[in-house]
Amino acid sequence: MCDVESEPEPAPAAAAADCEEAPGDVGTTRLPDLSPDGWPIYPSVTERYFTTYVTSNHQALHVHSNGICLLGLAPSHPLLAPGAARITGVAFRDHDAKNLLANEVRGKRKSGAVFVLPRDLVASVTTEAGGDPLPLWACVRANVIEVNRRLIEEPELLGSAGGRGGAVSSRGG
Repeated sequence: MCDVESEPEPAPAAAAADCEEAPGDVGTTRLPDLSPDGWPIYPSVTERYFTTYVTSNHQALHVHSNGICLLGLAPSHPLLAPGAARITGVAFRDHDAKNLLANEVRGKRKSGAVFVLPRDLVASVTTEAGGDPLPLWACVRANVIEVNRRLIEEPELLGSAGGRGGAVSSRGG
């Protein structure tokens, strides 16, 4: 037999000291933060799968890698500022050939979708302060696949936190 000298293996305590990890980390996987009642807090779907762009008029355009876009309000929008007037109504465009409420999309190629340009009006938002309705513009050239009809019944969803339920419309590129 051969006499080969090898280095002794480090003791388990020494090995643990070499790979010190930050609290909440398991290897390279980051564990989610926990809510006060102990449940994990995961990012919303828009935070995980969409890239968000904010326009100069404080609208948020969430773009998915497959070309689907969601339109909503950016956190910097004046309607979402602390002390701003409460949103009382959302009226979608329905006065011409680009009637978004009568939009009937069919099939794989989304035929029947309404085509909008960046400066086309999508909706008007009214507040309890009154005055002129605030316009929400399309921001992109796209086909409107659907509008969020829940906003007609529950307009306060437009300002909901984290983009959960507050999208104005979804559109294909």
